[in-house]
Amino acid sequence: MSDIQFVISEQPEELALAAQLIDGRDDNAHPLDHQVFFDSRAVILAKTLEGEIVGCAAIKAGKGTVGELGYLVVSSHYRRQGIAQGLTQKRIEVAKALGLSILYATIRAENTSSQANLLKAGFQFWRDYLSIRGTGNTVGWYYLALSANVDAEAIMLSLVGDRIQTV
Repeated sequence: MSDIQFVISEQPEELALAAQLIDGRDDNAHPLDHQVFFDSRAVILAKTLEGEIVGCAAIKAGKGTVGELGYLVVSSHYRRQGIAQGLTQKRIEVAKALGLSILYATIRAENTSSQANLLKAGFQFWRDYLSIRGTGNTVGWYYLALSANVDAEAIMLSLVGDRIQTV
């Protein structure tokens, strides 16, 4: 993986290429809203030394000191090389630089690769909830406190709203 660089990008051309990579993912996730993606707090790209974008991930748009991770995708030709982990580590670094106090992510129950990625990066599993999209899918909520004195329980409760917890 030493030939992969993890960089923040705000360049419209690169963001468009990253959006294409997300659009081409091979799971059953919901369609990407390109404008919402472009408005992310930070988009991290995984690029080869030649400049090819082989992965991307973001800290979604938001306000305050709580950040949501999303849009993690790695090109099928580059999987199982630690790129997803590198993208997650870079997002943690960026979140700290932005002054965020906590990061969270929601992961579908069947997405064991993303779950393992977060846990390896130090995230804590919090709880499972039913998807609000009416799919019947179970979605796990994960968090990582980035500073001391963070009341993760209160923050997570404020984020889940009226979602239904699974047992």
